[in-house]
Amino acid sequence: MSKEQAINAAASNPQLSVFLAAIRTAGLDKTLNSRRSYTLVIPANSAFAGLSKTQIVHLHNSGDLTRVVKYHALKTQISPQQFAAGARPLTLQGKPVTLSKTGSAYKVNGATVLCGNIKTSNATVYIVNKVLLPPG
Repeated sequence: MSKEQAINAAASNPQLSVFLAAIRTAGLDKTLNSRRSYTLVIPANSAFAGLSKTQIVHLHNSGDLTRVVKYHALKTQISPQQFAAGARPLTLQGKPVTLSKTGSAYKVNGATVLCGNIKTSNATVYIVNKVLLPPG
């Protein structure tokens, strides 16, 4: 994966297909593949089961979908040490997320990192168990 761009690398994992479809629908696949030195937080397919019907309806609005996808892309590369330090990096959507570490569990806004610190040619990827929804 380290030689591939983030979206191309993630596309090889069938457990990430729902969010990758959202990225394509929002028209952000080329943008995210061309960005340099950022972090992409990708919800596993099972994370979408935790959304309410109202939240799913909102994701069918292209503006809301774009905001949600951009909220999963952090403007800088994030290391495990930054999780432990409780960093609050900004997303491409413009709002910060809260990183934390409790015991051996790394979290982004309370979503547990299932697999992380995956290096691609242009980004670091973390896979989480919940869809991150931007505030207000």
